[in-house]
Amino acid sequence: MIWDMDKRLFIVSVLSALVPSVVPFVNAYIYKLIIDTVIAGLGDPATINMRSIVLLLVIRIVTYFLLDAAFSTQHYMERLLWTKFPIYLNTRLFGCIAQLDIEKFEDPAFRDRLEQVRDSWYRPQNLITGLLFMVQSLFQFLIAFVAILTLNWILLLPVILISIPEFLSRLYESQAEWSIWDWHSPRKKRYSYLSNMLQGAQHIKELRIFKLAPLFIKETTGVQEEFYRDNKKVATKAFLLRLLFNLFSTVVLIGIEIYVILLAFMKRVTIGDISFYTQIVSNFQNGLGGFLRNLNDVFEASLYVKSFFEVMDTPRAIQSPKQAKLPKLEHAPSITFDHVSFRYPEMQQDVLHDFSLAIQPKEKVAFVGENGAGKTTIIKLLARFYDPTEGHILVDGTDVRELDLEQWHRQLAILFQDFNRYEDSAKNNIYYGNVLRSLDMKEIERAATDAGANAVITTLERGYEQIIGRMFESGTELSVGQWQKIALARAYFRNAPVLILDEPTAAIDAKAEAEIFERVEELCKDKTVLLISHRFSTVRMADRIVVINEGKVLEQGSHDELMKRSGLYAELFNLQARGYQ
Repeated sequence: MIWDMDKRLFIVSVLSALVPSVVPFVNAYIYKLIIDTVIAGLGDPATINMRSIVLLLVIRIVTYFLLDAAFSTQHYMERLLWTKFPIYLNTRLFGCIAQLDIEKFEDPAFRDRLEQVRDSWYRPQNLITGLLFMVQSLFQFLIAFVAILTLNWILLLPVILISIPEFLSRLYESQAEWSIWDWHSPRKKRYSYLSNMLQGAQHIKELRIFKLAPLFIKETTGVQEEFYRDNKKVATKAFLLRLLFNLFSTVVLIGIEIYVILLAFMKRVTIGDISFYTQIVSNFQNGLGGFLRNLNDVFEASLYVKSFFEVMDTPRAIQSPKQAKLPKLEHAPSITFDHVSFRYPEMQQDVLHDFSLAIQPKEKVAFVGENGAGKTTIIKLLARFYDPTEGHILVDGTDVRELDLEQWHRQLAILFQDFNRYEDSAKNNIYYGNVLRSLDMKEIERAATDAGANAVITTLERGYEQIIGRMFESGTELSVGQWQKIALARAYFRNAPVLILDEPTAAIDAKAEAEIFERVEELCKDKTVLLISHRFSTVRMADRIVVINEGKVLEQGSHDELMKRSGLYAELFNLQARGYQ
């Protein structure tokens, strides 16, 4: 991925990691030559070649400069990677997330994975840094390995025998630490949930009135204390093992130094070799230990980074077919539900069962029914967030699964019950309804007027430029009803041939509601309109009212026709009307 992002940055990063692994050996060998030259001249000063010593000293100075320059370059490259790679990764990651099936966002296990990705944003950079340092340590180890072979290969054994158990110990430690606070653990989920509750602005009022904060704080503290106890056990065991391994490493290093000194007394190596091989063994030990530690760091980071690739590799079920058909643009279509059955993943019961309904072009159809009857599911299927378990949904006679998905979505303007509140300007909140159009203020103001939002926006300090919501500085909060009018304006600005309104006036007063639906009748004569509402004063404006019960069409007709039948609609209407008497 780094190579694909920036080849030059990749190459320089690798080279700046390799240079520090080579220079210390060159420096150690030069120092050996200087010592041997000086000692050789002690017996006869006239034989000392000062030019050679000066040249060696100059080379030693150059190697020190190269080493410092390499470390500085390495630090510079690391900062560039830490700032540039997230841009590349997030572009790919968010692009994949944006295309995922809606089903994934309603799956608790997948939402946990997304939370883990969000909380582990720095782990990929840790992995990159670990890999580069691992290459550096490996190169250092290999050079030292070859140098020690020229002295005595048996010296390699004690160093390796100590380093491998240390590596396995660190590996176990990383695995244990990760499992203690793993995102999939109930402890982590509970802590995150309670933490969000205690910090969320939308929760604070009820927490204050019901005095829930002390209870939740006590529970979060208990979770953290339990984590501390488990972490202390792992850390204590790791600490004692590291002390033991440090003791063994010191013994081995001193033993090798004594061995080289004995060889010098036997005149099998020079005095300079004592310094050289001591540094070689130290570099070998540091290289091997560093390689294993960095390998462990890479392993630890990979436990978290794995979630990034699991998200990016998640297959899509809902997408356009290869030979997709294009819907008729700017044309109010007919919509037919042909014996549609549907159940959500992991559910045992159908939400819709053998649901059939034909909606004519430019018809205004309202859906009513008790909660859980399947009304919102109809909208999700029509938008092709899900595909039916059985049956077909036809748009102008074509199965919606055969249509180009992007083009079909352009034909829909939907006000969802749980609409988004964009912490942005009032203007942009409406413009986001159709970013493929030019930002035309006249059209934005017209959509706001039609939705009853213009009266709200003109009272704001900066009008359409005012930031709404309190997340950012100078933002102004709106009431729920005012937010809903803004969201309705966003749906109007889209100006699509199919308008879907899911509880569009739930938080709006009766007067504003009447004005809005007068505008709906006036503005949407050439659109197919689907309306979901629990307010029967709202649904009376529809050409046809469809009553949904247990995932089926129970009855349908105009308001007067349904009242005459004295069925479920009449019962629900009278119950609601009684509340106003």
